[in-house]
Amino acid sequence: KYDIINVYKEVITMDKSLLTIRKVKPEDARNWFILGNKVWRDAYAHIFPEEVFIEKDNKVEEKAKTFTDKMKNDDKNIAYVAEYDGEIIGIMCGSINSSYERFNSDYADLIALYVNPKYQGLGIGSSFKNIFEQWAIENGATQYVIGVLKDNNKARAVYESWGGKLSEFEEDFVKLGVGYPEVFYTYDLQKELKKHM
Repeated sequence: KYDIINVYKEVITMDKSLLTIRKVKPEDARNWFILGNKVWRDAYAHIFPEEVFIEKDNKVEEKAKTFTDKMKNDDKNIAYVAEYDGEIIGIMCGSINSSYERFNSDYADLIALYVNPKYQGLGIGSSFKNIFEQWAIENGATQYVIGVLKDNNKARAVYESWGGKLSEFEEDFVKLGVGYPEVFYTYDLQKELKKHM
């Protein structure tokens, strides 16, 4: 068991034997998007207007219908969940080829990594990162990228602590017709390989 004081100043006792990190299943669809929306609201409430969150909440059922088309595990895509005592508390997905034009086929892309704020700081995000890196290496990637909103200082601090190198490249992430600056952290998987040799 681990006790940790989270950002909400409450003591969380986590029995690690009740934590499972596993590949996504089709029946995870609805809870995947609900958790993603919860984490977005927590991380971006100071950045986006309320309409952005309402729009995301209203699209949960629609997105759940096409979930298995996008969230899968093969040599091109990866999708995992962290489940604690039957509840999904974290999600991660990535692609072997980045969809960002600047990084494209030269980089794998850790597209999304979200952990319920109540369980942040317990190593779940780091576990997801390690799973993604191992998968990316096994599928031929030598580097990867993580995109993050420039004003998301909490996530940026995590990505920097993981050894990410801030790219000079920035682009706008557009939501409801408004552009929000997005920055990118790159990671050298060759360094990771050497660490484990």
